[in-house]
Amino acid sequence: MTGVRADLRSVPWLLAVLLVGLASVVLALRVAGLAVLVIVDAAERIEVAASTAVGIAPLAASVVVLPSEGSR
Repeated sequence: MTGVRADLRSVPWLLAVLLVGLASVVLALRVAGLAVLVIVDAAERIEVAASTAVGIAPLAASVVVLPSEGSR
């Protein structure tokens, strides 16, 4: 037997369980980070839309609002 199965069979059982546990934790943290990214991005977009509709500068530090073609 060659390949991944052979490599996994050569690893001690406890170490394999620990590696799978670590991989699960890393995956959960990545999913949580992606959820935070989506929420923050949506909040910034809503804030920019609302503030430009009112005519004030947006508060979001990561947003650059380009002037429209008509205001040049």
